[in-house]
Amino acid sequence: MNTYKLLTPGPLTTTETVRKEMMFDHCTWDDDYKAITQKIRKQLLELADVSEEDYTVVLMQGSGSFGVESVLTSVIDKEDKLLIIANGAYGERMEDIAVHAGIPYVAYDEVYYKIPDAGRVEEILKKDPSITHVAMVHSETTSGILNDIQAVGKVVKEHGCTFIVDAMSSFGGVDIPVKEWGIDFIISSANKCIQGVPGFSFIIADRN
Repeated sequence: MNTYKLLTPGPLTTTETVRKEMMFDHCTWDDDYKAITQKIRKQLLELADVSEEDYTVVLMQGSGSFGVESVLTSVIDKEDKLLIIANGAYGERMEDIAVHAGIPYVAYDEVYYKIPDAGRVEEILKKDPSITHVAMVHSETTSGILNDIQAVGKVVKEHGCTFIVDAMSSFGGVDIPVKEWGIDFIISSANKCIQGVPGFSFIIADRN
C-alpha cells in the first residue's frame, strides 16, 4: 500500500500509533470504553485550560461543521439574536447554517485578508442590544489568518453576550485559555491539531 503525507489543513495524516489503537473493538457499554471516553474529555479540558467544575466536553459524531451547526442550533433560542463575524468561507458557513436553521442573526463581514476589528464589534453590540450571542472563527482556513478572539471575547463579555468560537484549525496547536478569554463554547475537530481520526468533533462548553 502506498503511503504519503497529507499536506492539507485537515484531515491530517493519521499516525501509526493512532491506527493501532483503532484495531481493538470496544463496546460502548463496557467500563474500559467509558474510562477511555472520560479520559479524552478530561484531557480536552486540560488543553483548554479550564476545570471540570466550570466547563464540560461534548463529543460529537460528525464533521467540524456539524459540530458548529450543533452548537448554533442548540444554544440560540428564537427570541435570541446572533452576531456572526466572518472573514472567510467558514465564517460565511455559519451564516448559511443560520439561514437554513431560521436563526435570527446579523453579520459583520470583513474582507478575507483583514482581521475583524473588536472596536467594530463593540459598535455593533452598542447599536443592537437585542444581540445575545456572538460567533466567529479563530483560525480562518480560507486565508490562514488567526483572528483576535481574545479582544473580541473581552467586548462580548462586557455586553453580557454568549461567545461561540470555531477553533477547528487552532485548538491544540495554539494556546487558548478558554475561560480567561470569555469563551462559552469552543468547537474543534479530532483530526486537526490533536491528530486523531476524521469524523469526530467536540464542544467545550461553559456549564453556566
